[in-house]
Amino acid sequence: MSHHVPTTGFVLSLIGGIFVLLGGLALAYVETILSAFGFGFILGGLAIVGLLVGVLIIVFAILLYVMPQMKVAWGALIIVLSIVSWPFALGGFFVGFLLALIGGILAIVYKPPVVAPMMGQPMMGQPMMGQPMGAPPPAACPACGGQVNPQTRTCMSCGRMV
Repeated sequence: MSHHVPTTGFVLSLIGGIFVLLGGLALAYVETILSAFGFGFILGGLAIVGLLVGVLIIVFAILLYVMPQMKVAWGALIIVLSIVSWPFALGGFFVGFLLALIGGILAIVYKPPVVAPMMGQPMMGQPMMGQPMGAPPPAACPACGGQVNPQTRTCMSCGRMV
C-alpha cells in the first residue's frame, strides 16, 4: 500500500472482534437453551446485541486498515465497543475485550514512520553551498590551481569541491 497503516492495531482489533463475536454466539446458545425451559426472558436480546458488537468491532478494524487517516475515530469506536462487549458478549471471553481494547489504543497512538528526504547531487543549475546564485564556478582551483569541471564544480586535479 502507498500509505502507512496501523497494522498491529488492526490485527489485534480484528482478532478481538472475532472473540467478541464468539462470546455473543455463546451467549445466544445459552439463551436458546434457557428459552427451551421457559427462562429465555432472563437474557432478553443480549445475545443479538453481543453479536452486533462483535460484528461492529470487526467492521471498524477493517475500516482502520482501509482508511487509516481516520485512525483516531476507528480506534475510539473499537475501545467503546470493547467495553460494551462485557454485558452483551461476555467480553469475548475476556480475551476479545483485551485484544480489542489494546488494538484500539494502538490505533489511536499510531504515528507513521518519518521518511527522511533523499539528499542527492545538486541538479544542473543549482548553486553549491557557499556559492551565490548564478555565480559561475572559478576557472582554477583555489587550493592547487588545477582545472575546474564546471558541471560538478570540482577540481579535476585534487577532487576538491569549489
